[in-house]
Amino acid sequence: MKIIKINDLNNIEKLPPICATIGAFDGLHKGHLELIKKCLESGLKSAVITFDPHPDSILKKLKDYPLLMPLEKKEEILSKLGVDYFIIFEFTKEFSLLRKEEFIHLLNQLNAKELVFGYDFRFGYKGEGCIKDLKDKFLIHEMDKYQIDNVRVSSTYIKELLSDGNIDVANNLLGRTYSVKGTTFVGSQLGKSIGFPTANIDYKNYYLPENGVYLVKVLFDGKEYDGMANIGHNPTFNFQNKLRFEVHIFNMDEILYGKELEVCFIKHLREEIKFKNLDELIEQLTKDKQNCINLLHKISN
Repeated sequence: MKIIKINDLNNIEKLPPICATIGAFDGLHKGHLELIKKCLESGLKSAVITFDPHPDSILKKLKDYPLLMPLEKKEEILSKLGVDYFIIFEFTKEFSLLRKEEFIHLLNQLNAKELVFGYDFRFGYKGEGCIKDLKDKFLIHEMDKYQIDNVRVSSTYIKELLSDGNIDVANNLLGRTYSVKGTTFVGSQLGKSIGFPTANIDYKNYYLPENGVYLVKVLFDGKEYDGMANIGHNPTFNFQNKLRFEVHIFNMDEILYGKELEVCFIKHLREEIKFKNLDELIEQLTKDKQNCINLLHKISN
């Protein structure tokens, strides 16, 4: 897969004829995958066109806009799917002001011949353009609303599910286990002193699920480990204003400071709790770990 990053609209590479789909594609959920599948079936070179940073971070002036999936993870998945071109337009205030005719001109410069969209696709300044504006210029494949169990699949809805700790349904809509990748850093080391060493993870601007404890799988150095993760403010000891994301990996003795881990969320176990003392905390963590082991046993059988 060829990755093309465009930050100069006056210098756009003309490609072989392409069939493209366009969007933010946050999470690359099942609805997104249907659009990409249609591109792959077209007979032309396939292209996924997206924007970086996420348009909402500019239009809504949201610094560090929380994402289900960073650009690097999208690149990894799209490459595995067999997409030919991943085209990334730098999204700026100036880009947001492009009129629909100017956006169509960009597509012509890229040599787009066929386009795949969801039924509600909009483009150009304040979404002034719609699919009918494209039909006399390109071959359009318009896809119906993608639903699972009578619910429209969207990145917004998946975020709502994660915020409710509803990991099972979110994972189903994504078509994969929701994961957060980040580099570990040195924390308070309280966990180590009580027999539950944790790796604190710099989650950058990933969208974090609901606060609490989770059964997780941890990917590190090409291997998969079982573990449990906590998202919260450490209310019992060492309260933190910024959310902490830490993971206790079962059967792992290696020191992981400065290492990159990918944590995959399997099940929400409980909400965050403020304990009266250290003994109560240790007792609950012991129960949490046993609960994880029991769930893992059920899953494996």
